[in-house]
Amino acid sequence: MMDATGQIGAIGGRRAAFGGRRLRLRSIALVGATLAWITMFAISVSVVIWHARDSVGNETESAFILAKSVATVRLPTSFGQRDMMLEAAAIANEIRAQRHVTAELRDATGKPVALAPRAAPEHPAPAWFTEILRPAPTRDLFPIVQYPNVLGVLEISTAPEDEIAETWRDLRVLVPLLLGTAFVAIGVTLAVTGLVLRQLGQLNGALGRMRAGDLDRHAPATGLIELDALGEGINTLAAHLASERAENRRLQGRMMTLAEGERARIASDLHDEIGPQLFALQAAVGQASRAAPAPDLAEALGAVARHSEAIRKGVRGAIDDLRLSPAEGASLSDMIQELLIGFEEIAPDTAFTLKAGDPLPEPDEAGQIAVYRFVRESVLNALRHARPHRIEVGLSATGADLLASVSDDGTGPAAPGRPGLGQAGMRDRAAALGASWSPPRRLEGRTITEFRIPCP
Repeated sequence: MMDATGQIGAIGGRRAAFGGRRLRLRSIALVGATLAWITMFAISVSVVIWHARDSVGNETESAFILAKSVATVRLPTSFGQRDMMLEAAAIANEIRAQRHVTAELRDATGKPVALAPRAAPEHPAPAWFTEILRPAPTRDLFPIVQYPNVLGVLEISTAPEDEIAETWRDLRVLVPLLLGTAFVAIGVTLAVTGLVLRQLGQLNGALGRMRAGDLDRHAPATGLIELDALGEGINTLAAHLASERAENRRLQGRMMTLAEGERARIASDLHDEIGPQLFALQAAVGQASRAAPAPDLAEALGAVARHSEAIRKGVRGAIDDLRLSPAEGASLSDMIQELLIGFEEIAPDTAFTLKAGDPLPEPDEAGQIAVYRFVRESVLNALRHARPHRIEVGLSATGADLLASVSDDGTGPAAPGRPGLGQAGMRDRAAALGASWSPPRRLEGRTITEFRIPCP
């Protein structure tokens, strides 16, 4: 069954499957809001210009028709005795005073007659904007005739500049409003995105703690319905993984306990069956050696005696490795103390010290076995490889955890390489029980290794 943190790591490791190219949500929101505003701006301006073009055309056409009607009605007939050019000039000035149209008066030679200046727009539109809105020009000619002579001609034409200037003025007001709307919209988008990102950051923090193995802290409530639903899913997943991890550790502990029981049974069988037989073999060899008259036979029996003694020591070492000492029911510190006393007999030139805190958190049976094996294996490694003068074993409380450490003043740990069976066993026990093991390292002239295990 996969460990909980392994499942979280596998989930996180698949995020690259959605594509190698990843984008930030804030960048997407900023670019999206900007493109949306540009689109809205282009549509708004296009609509304004489209309607303004129609409006300018309709306004100028209406003004042109009205000016033609005025000229048609008010121009004197060719048989009148009045000053025809003077009245035509008055009509032209009246038309020039109107919006959207203008008039010009020329005499019979084509020379323009001076008229009142036409009022220019207060804020004329740029030439490029005028060209966009200007409709096709329309003009009409009215001859000034005093029979039988043609005195001149009155020309009426459209002049949409003032209407275009009004549209330009409206557009100059509209564009800043659109810009302000853009800033507000982009600001609101970024603010909402920032809020969502902060809440997602909290959920991601909860997932990070789950990946690190902390399944007890729940994802916080964000106040957003959708994200709260995601948080509830994360919490449900954390509870499920915590339950699975607890079950895994329970099963692992049970397996370790059963394994220790089996080791003890094998040790007992070796002690009860092979031990007496080896003793009997040594006694028989000794008796035969005393009774053997030939020197060659005595020498051969001596060799048998030496080999049987070596076998007896090997069996005794195997029994010590298999059997967990001391007797069941002792505290962990007592077990470690008895272990060190046994090491003093093996290495009389090395001083052994146990520093145990009081009180100490007590791990379960599997945890006690794991700590005992850690201390035993670490001390053996130091004696085999480092030739220390002093070995110190520490047991202390770190919160609710038990921290076991072994340090020595020897020559240091072996060169880095493939870990031995002892170190591999410590690592596997730590992984099975949710503990942590630190391989041997040098610190202030000493070699130290640590084993930290949570206690129920």
